[in-house]
Amino acid sequence: MNSSIKPRRNIAVGGPVLDGNEALYVQECLRTNSISSVGRFVADFERKFAEFCSVRHAISTCNGTCALHLALIALGLKPGDEVIVPTLTYVATANVVRYCGGRPVLVDVDRTTFNIDPAAIEAKVGPRTRGIIAVHLYGHPAEMDQVRRIAQRHQLFVVEDASEAHGAEYRGARVGGLGGCAAFSFYGNRS
Repeated sequence: MNSSIKPRRNIAVGGPVLDGNEALYVQECLRTNSISSVGRFVADFERKFAEFCSVRHAISTCNGTCALHLALIALGLKPGDEVIVPTLTYVATANVVRYCGGRPVLVDVDRTTFNIDPAAIEAKVGPRTRGIIAVHLYGHPAEMDQVRRIAQRHQLFVVEDASEAHGAEYRGARVGGLGGCAAFSFYGNRS
């Protein structure tokens, strides 16, 4: 090994900020055996996050992929159904459609916003199309007015993949309440 080569400094994608009561809360969870889906912290989080998004309900899951998958199940996606998804997104957006036995139909993105191009959606709607997943990429909301108009015209559901858009707003409204349901991710590089 050449000793003149200096190791590269790693740059973290995201790092936690633990400067509050985190240790006390972990101890409370251990003391009360509330380390999974029960306990006051989960209910408090769900209530506060619903308020944050200006929606009535929020349900926590283990990750954003699971949240998208459950949304499609709740919306009744069946094998053979089609869901329109953007070409530029994390693979989970299309995979969850496949998990339900559906077929993701890829729609190009707008070259300016990198979000799903509403003008390209209409041509992809077919007799088996049941919904649209709009991804708010890199914190920038998709053009939801146009997406919702198309969905309404064809009686399609709209799911927001808001995994990268916590707190983002579209025309004065927070993402998460702009479609029939939404999914967020709290992976370290998301929020």
